[in-house]
Amino acid sequence: MSADEATSHPVDMVLSLHREGTVRLLRTMRSHHVMPPFCHPWGSERAYLALLRGACSLTLLDVPDGAATFELEGRVRLLRDFTTVVVLTPRHIDAVSLLRAGAVNVLPRDTPPMELASRLIAERRWLVLSAARGGLRAPPRSEQMLSPRQMSQQVLFGLLASATRPWCCHDLCLLLGNGPTPLSRRALQGRMVRLGERLAEHGMSVLSSHQWGRTTYMGIHEIPVRQREGR
Repeated sequence: MSADEATSHPVDMVLSLHREGTVRLLRTMRSHHVMPPFCHPWGSERAYLALLRGACSLTLLDVPDGAATFELEGRVRLLRDFTTVVVLTPRHIDAVSLLRAGAVNVLPRDTPPMELASRLIAERRWLVLSAARGGLRAPPRSEQMLSPRQMSQQVLFGLLASATRPWCCHDLCLLLGNGPTPLSRRALQGRMVRLGERLAEHGMSVLSSHQWGRTTYMGIHEIPVRQREGR
């Protein structure tokens, strides 16, 4: 985690789908010292970059009443690719589907503060033990490689450089958009073009394929020397 994000709290990052509700939660939980004193909105580039550069991070995805819950399972599935996810939801949300999507736990938002704190501490212990046993693989630290100047490109680079599976354009738009609104395909394409230009300066490119109206990004590819010399 970056210096400004690092804390001694069991939860490294709080991502919110409705900031006002999460702020109240943080205020209630402040005396238990299990969460950072602030939250990040869904789609926060600063939050994603900190998680990509960290190892064995624990993220709380808070879903307050009134939050946009469309594709909630998809959001969990995307987050779990680069962080361990605990979801905090109202009781009417289907917890089973979120667990199947990759959350390590789904907790009701009306859980008493002391109990919630204890559960989050237990999740951190499990995470540390799993990492020590080799059960969790830390993603490559993107800062050891080329890092573009703009934060939006740094996030894309980090996602692609540490990818364990292809990224569909739909998934990237959902991950990089705000709570209720995914990033537009055109905006994503623009970011990819600019990232590609930056990578080309260092003999690298974004490996992608296009089929049935969707673009799939497979990762960062080193351009062969002969191909570079022929340009």
